[in-house]
Amino acid sequence: MLLRTMRGWTAVSVLGCLLVLGGCNPDELLEVDNPDEIQIDRLNDVGLLEVQLNGVRDQFYGTYSSPVIEYANFATDEMITGLNWEDYARVNQRIISYLEGPTTGIFEGLSRGLRMGDGLVARIEGWETEFPERDFGEELALANVFAGYSALVMGENMCQSVVSEDPDDPSGTVLSQDQVFGVAIPYLQAAITAAQAAGEDDIANLARTGLARAYLGQGEWQQAANAADAVEAGFEWWIPFVDIGGGRNPLQNTSHGGNFTHGIHPSFTGTHPSFEGTGFSFRDDDIIAPQTDPRIQHMPSDQTGHNALTPLYKLFQGLRYSEYTGETIAPQSADCPDCTGTDPDDMPLLTEFDTDILLADELEARHHYYEALAMMGGNEAEILAFVNERREAGNQDAVTLSGQALIDELREQRARDLFMGGFRLPDLRRWTRFDAGNGPFDGGSYFPTGTHPNTQWGSYGPWTCFPIPLSEYEGNPNLQRPIDPNEPPSI
Repeated sequence: MLLRTMRGWTAVSVLGCLLVLGGCNPDELLEVDNPDEIQIDRLNDVGLLEVQLNGVRDQFYGTYSSPVIEYANFATDEMITGLNWEDYARVNQRIISYLEGPTTGIFEGLSRGLRMGDGLVARIEGWETEFPERDFGEELALANVFAGYSALVMGENMCQSVVSEDPDDPSGTVLSQDQVFGVAIPYLQAAITAAQAAGEDDIANLARTGLARAYLGQGEWQQAANAADAVEAGFEWWIPFVDIGGGRNPLQNTSHGGNFTHGIHPSFTGTHPSFEGTGFSFRDDDIIAPQTDPRIQHMPSDQTGHNALTPLYKLFQGLRYSEYTGETIAPQSADCPDCTGTDPDDMPLLTEFDTDILLADELEARHHYYEALAMMGGNEAEILAFVNERREAGNQDAVTLSGQALIDELREQRARDLFMGGFRLPDLRRWTRFDAGNGPFDGGSYFPTGTHPNTQWGSYGPWTCFPIPLSEYEGNPNLQRPIDPNEPPSI
């Protein structure tokens, strides 16, 4: 479950606000007449360690599931939104503003998670000296790993960021994507060290997976491969949810009810005109035969949801979701003997309130490893074996490929294995940066181009990341607003 079960969440959040330096007013938050709340001067009380650790973990889990998975992917070809909120719809066209909701939610949530985690790390390090008889290894590892993941995901999704160490003197330095990954790496390395000392293998593997992800984002291929290769077989780390109160999965409304909001993009249904055709076009009904890969399944016909306008094919759960079945809507055939022909009404929608989301696992780490190998050149036999293993998981025949065609297929399998897991935007940005011109869309773009599938919206814009939001400019007097906020920063 999400861990909003402890008293004192307000005070923990206030600490995050004090250190984030943007988008919130600590004085206003402290104006709460509730003597049972934890006061900020009590955060140095070691008896509140678990409360604070739960707050750090919950802050990251909540931000990663929504807005990151839910809204950051609007800027990619994973999802089409039917939200009747203009600022979110514009993101789905890759028209992104520093004034609007998705930008603010992503930056503030991750920035707050980083500062909360960093503050807790510092307090634990103080307690280690004050209470030498007590072992703080597990807690130190967790505080570091969630601070590191907050910075990592910020680097993946934000064009640029600001990280301030002193709340009384906020930084005016705008960090590049590389530099934000550089912020994440020491936390993840510290988490590995602390976890190993404490014998906490799962935390160490979570940190290694994140470290590989950060190095991959920087183009440090050998270091990414080394970190990923150290992740142990069978490792999984889930974000847990329960069907009660604040512990519910926030993505439930994306596919449920008459006002559902999300559908699958035609590039994942095989109906986008930039791809070799399946015999179907976007907005066709009864798209059943092409759905042979259990990792990517959706309703066979479209509906309209929240805005009563946009055609949406509801998504079913893929590998990153806890009710994934491995079944297909496509029926069994000579070409697909493992297809199941499951009734769409019996397929689990994305998501139920208590559907857990996979944050990191061995399969993800293997994808990091093989991408790093591919980008270093050579190793084609090993990469091809992995590609064909993953193709088999998708009921696809083995292939014999080399060169760019092999890299393209490796990326295709990554997209299917990690579908709706919060990876698509950072993947498209990374490939654009390090392998430009080899994407499947017009002009070799990795991002969708031309007219949006919802043709009434017009064409895609140029944005591939989220800018620093207005709240940070307003809360940070040392930061200058962009000269032209409609012009995307560098990727």
